[in-house]
Amino acid sequence: MRWSISALKFMYNMERFATQIYLTQRRSFPEEDIVNKLTAAADNEQQHVDILKKRILELNGNQSHIGFLFQTAGRILALVAGLFGRILVLKTDALVERRAISDYGGFLNRVNFDDKTVAMIKRIIADEERHVEMWQGLTKQLKTRDR
Repeated sequence: MRWSISALKFMYNMERFATQIYLTQRRSFPEEDIVNKLTAAADNEQQHVDILKKRILELNGNQSHIGFLFQTAGRILALVAGLFGRILVLKTDALVERRAISDYGGFLNRVNFDDKTVAMIKRIIADEERHVEMWQGLTKQLKTRDR
């Protein structure tokens, strides 16, 4: 049980990281449609934060106390990527999401989660896969606009 709670805490912290990235990146885009997509993605990541926290507490774990560090790292990454242009921002987003999918899959393979937790993680992975598709699509869209 200890390993599953530790893994869930890592996921919780990474979701806080992603939430902050998207909130910070909104200022990099003048396009309202992209800002709306970043806001929706941040809201979705916050939902992940909330369900992971709830599951950790249901399993008698305690809340992670270092989430603010992940949020700070997310803010820094978003600001740095923004310095190099909007295309890099979206490519960074896709990279972060692919890494999350890989990490979640790795945890599913290594940690003996109960069925409820496995189902929750699989739903989160599906959301992250949709985010990758969205960021890749927006990258193509911006490349076409900027020609």
